[in-house]
Amino acid sequence: MKITELYLKNFGKFSEKHFYLKDGIQVIYGENEFGKSTLHAFIRAMLFGMERGRGRAAGRDAFSRYEPWENPNYYAGVMRFVCGGRNFRLERSFDRFSRHVSLICEDDGEELSVEHGDLDMLLGDMTPSEFDNTVSVGQLLARPGQELAEALKNYAANYYETGGGEVDLNGALLALKERRREVEGQLKTAESQRADVYKGLSQECGYLEKDLQKLEKEYEEARREYENGQRLIESTDEKERERQPGNGGYGESARGLLMGGMAGVFAGVCGIAWACLLRKWSAFSGAVPVAVFGVLILAAGILLLAAGVRRWVREKKRRNEYVSKKTIYSHDKSRLQDETVRLEESQKQLRWEMSRIQAEWKEKHIRYENLNEQIGENIPGEEENRLKERKKALLLAEEKIKTAAGKLGRRTSDYLNQRASEIFSELTEGKYRRLQVNERFEISVWDGTRYIRTEQLSRGTLEQIYFSIRMSAAELLQEEPMPVILDDTFAFYDEKRLESVLKWLSRQERQVIIFTCHKREEEILRIF
Repeated sequence: MKITELYLKNFGKFSEKHFYLKDGIQVIYGENEFGKSTLHAFIRAMLFGMERGRGRAAGRDAFSRYEPWENPNYYAGVMRFVCGGRNFRLERSFDRFSRHVSLICEDDGEELSVEHGDLDMLLGDMTPSEFDNTVSVGQLLARPGQELAEALKNYAANYYETGGGEVDLNGALLALKERRREVEGQLKTAESQRADVYKGLSQECGYLEKDLQKLEKEYEEARREYENGQRLIESTDEKERERQPGNGGYGESARGLLMGGMAGVFAGVCGIAWACLLRKWSAFSGAVPVAVFGVLILAAGILLLAAGVRRWVREKKRRNEYVSKKTIYSHDKSRLQDETVRLEESQKQLRWEMSRIQAEWKEKHIRYENLNEQIGENIPGEEENRLKERKKALLLAEEKIKTAAGKLGRRTSDYLNQRASEIFSELTEGKYRRLQVNERFEISVWDGTRYIRTEQLSRGTLEQIYFSIRMSAAELLQEEPMPVILDDTFAFYDEKRLESVLKWLSRQERQVIIFTCHKREEEILRIF
């Protein structure tokens, strides 16, 4: 890819400004605040777009930094470039009101779709982070970031697995993680629903268990009350029998004595009278026995009459007592009958209550047993087990990809170290023969005798190490050679190493754009 024209309609300090670029190395010289960094930012914004930040970050982002000085609402530019032997015109408007982007092939007038990835295809699917960590070197930003290590791992998977850019290792890993999170979410939902069911069943079982215990207690109390009622009824019947007075019969014996006494008195009087008649009519000797017999009968009659009177008085008293008792008994019997009726009605209610309690207990006990059976059956179902198996499979796939990435990353790292070592050795004219970079971007160099850590090297040497890593990574990652953009990159290079790096760049089949505030780059290039 080669950039042929930059047209800054309104970007930063520039307005209606054209810059025409050519192939090979070209130097754009300007003093401080000329706008070199603005041109660099414009190239990036045209290739990848530019979004306004949010919150506090919005005041320090690139969108705000390069907002046009005049008429900020008109924020736009055009880039012309050559890619794959065809000429393209890329136009963007960055302001929030008229934002748009268009890509046209100027050879045949075909309008391409940036939204559908046509520009990404022309750039070889290069990401902004890859651009920033390889061919785009800003001021004091020569050291590549951790994103480069991730991009190299991704490249390793692409290259060794498919021989091209068809596989996105990080994308595949992220997709697996996203799918695993979805499965975990579904699994969590299923487990939560099952836990809710278990909780509901357990709570209902607990309530039923308490209800059953309560019903058993109520039934026991009703049963005791019923038994007590039965005993009261039996006691009432017994009291009624005990209080019932005997039959009348009072006065019969007294009447017999009175009748016998009156008969004896009458017979004795008649005997005595007879004895008196006999004495008058006959001899005295015949009247005496009759008189004695009459007296005896009279005496006996009097005694019987006296006994009858006494008996009659006693029986009358007893009759009066009987009448009184009978009256009391009648009242007691009525009261006992009322109490018996009340007790029987209470017993009837108790029997109904006991039947109701038994029926309710039976119904709830059946429900309790059914709930316990449901709790026993509340185990992970087919869908939940399937989600668990899918989660295991996704975790295994992630692990396999990570393992493969580690192996492929080491192979890529070996190639990167070899190519970066070649570039670095050429820049230092063989002073350092080997450059070693591990996965954590810890760097050391071999001078033929020992490995030297970066902490022991000068800033200029470090800048050359980073440059070598960037260029070797660019060769690996970019299918379409992208322009190398260097913004005051050589500030710490001495004259000798600057000449070496410019010689190396001149042999590359890339467009090289150097922004500088020094003239020595241009002077050295005149020699070539």
